Formats: sequence, C-alpha cells, structure tokens
Amino acid sequence: MTGSHLFGRILAEAIQGDLSRFDSFANLPWTPFPGGRTFRVPYSVLGSWWYGLRDRLGL
Repeated sequence: MTGSHLFGRILAEAIQGDLSRFDSFANLPWTPFPGGRTFRVPYSVLGSWWYGLRDRLGL
C-alpha cells in the first residue's frame, strides 16, 4: 500500500469518527522536498524519466 492509499484510508476513518490513526499520522515528522519549490518539478520529471527508462530496459 502506498502512502497516498494509506492516508486515504486514514482520512476515511477520521471522517467516520475514528481519529486514532489520524492523530498518530499527524504526529509524524514532516520533511520538505529537497530543493524547495525551485527544483520540485525538475526533480520529479527527472525521476519519472529515470524510472521510465529503467522500466523500458527491464532493470
């Protein structure tokens, strides 16, 4: 399960009134994206290209 799927499930539980996992998730440390806003998009594009190339090469 990826982080976005897990958070979706935790958010659904919170909407239904169960805040136990939501509160635990909210207390996790947050690390900003390296490079800030300036390099967020270029790094993401470069990463997508890299993993796409690996997929095509069967690595």
